[in-house]
Amino acid sequence: MKLYGAALSPYSARVVLAIRAKGLEIPLVDPPGGQKSAAFQAINPLGKTPVLDADGAYILESAVICEFLEDAFPRPALLPADPVARAAQRTVARLLDLYVLPPLLSLMAQRAAAQTGDAAASANRVADLTRGLDALEVVVDRGPLPAPSPGTLSLADCALAPTLIFLARFLPRYTPQDMLEKRPALAALWTAYAAHPLVTPIAREMEDALEAFRQRRT
Repeated sequence: MKLYGAALSPYSARVVLAIRAKGLEIPLVDPPGGQKSAAFQAINPLGKTPVLDADGAYILESAVICEFLEDAFPRPALLPADPVARAAQRTVARLLDLYVLPPLLSLMAQRAAAQTGDAAASANRVADLTRGLDALEVVVDRGPLPAPSPGTLSLADCALAPTLIFLARFLPRYTPQDMLEKRPALAALWTAYAAHPLVTPIAREMEDALEAFRQRRT
């Protein structure tokens, strides 16, 4: 098996974390011919990563890939046995995908392209990101995630950690706003992730990828 994706992508990083938490050896590789190539669009017509090549079967979308890995390799389990707790973890990932990552990535792309940019569009993205993070804070605080152990992570952790890397380490390069300052549940998770032996290599890999991206643009 191999994972088509990019180290800087929080979606790819989510799957890489799940792979490593399960102790699997699945390499992260570039899409064949590049993300916009005909060869890759034959694999995923949307031209998006990550895609898991599972012995010739192509699994699309990061959340679906993580669920596939949980089904295909059930030990160690990255989801709890209790159905309510499982739903809570899936809710975290869903909120990230729908209400946090889209405005966050859009805001960063705008700020990276031009430090000022369209003020109204920027304000709308910040407002959308604020609403998403406020909802996420309530959900995380209401049913607190188990503290991540040194040996593994939950699927919710795998989704949250790359997003919090963006919020804590990357977004401050483009805006003075501290998005974790008034969100103690998320801030506490970031403190745990920042020292976690599975997350710290991912953070370094994402930072190296961001620096390489910035070098290419200068």
